[in-house]
Amino acid sequence: MTSPDGLAARYAVADVVAAAGAAPSDVAALDGGTDAWRAAGGALIAGPEHLSTAITDVYKRPYEGTDNAAAAMQAYLDWEYGLVAQLARDGTHGFFVI
Repeated sequence: MTSPDGLAARYAVADVVAAAGAAPSDVAALDGGTDAWRAAGGALIAGPEHLSTAITDVYKRPYEGTDNAAAAMQAYLDWEYGLVAQLARDGTHGFFVI
């Protein structure tokens, strides 16, 4: 395990051992972290190709990566833009446009 300075990795080792059911000797933190690795001339590879798990915390806009029809997306945007006028007609709220 590693982190920029190795501190977070040291704290995470016990959690990884418990979650994975691994032996404590099977999980280690890189002394000094990624910063020490880089300072010692170790190679770093950018990109998600070597992650141990798939990235799951990615925000996508409503129209990205979907097969939603353009008309449906436009209808949503029209509804959203119309909220200000809808609030103005309502009159029972405390919201106002700045």
